[in-house]
Amino acid sequence: MEHLLTVIPAWLMITIGLFLLALELLTGAFVVLFFGIAFIIIGISGFFIEWTAGEFQVLTAMVLGGILTFSLRRLFIKSMNKEDLPLETMQVGDLGKIVEQGGEVRLQYKGTTWLFKNTGEEDVIVGDDVVVESLKNNVAYVSKGIQK
Repeated sequence: MEHLLTVIPAWLMITIGLFLLALELLTGAFVVLFFGIAFIIIGISGFFIEWTAGEFQVLTAMVLGGILTFSLRRLFIKSMNKEDLPLETMQVGDLGKIVEQGGEVRLQYKGTTWLFKNTGEEDVIVGDDVVVESLKNNVAYVSKGIQK
């Protein structure tokens, strides 16, 4: 029987697996990851098993990759989709300070400066403490007053 591929060296199978793992970093789909793991497993098995042909190695790696994808993908994605942490800088209701930065009057709030619009009756000037009521489209809506 004539084989389409000669036996692929173990180091080459491991290298292909590592390349697929690196490719997974670019895609993030959790599919290429499992095929990379499968190629590494088949590559390591090449040190212990004498494969008769390269097509058997590739076929086994593909089948193993499919099995790993089918059985573990849901588990990996489920562990990644935990509850989102709230973005600290987007929470409102705290005090901010009106500052002058680069010749522009801005709001200093949670470690950054924002453009702001005054929604209250009183005027705000540099140095005033204000309550941030909302943040929309990179603009903070503030009023001079008591913190909620």
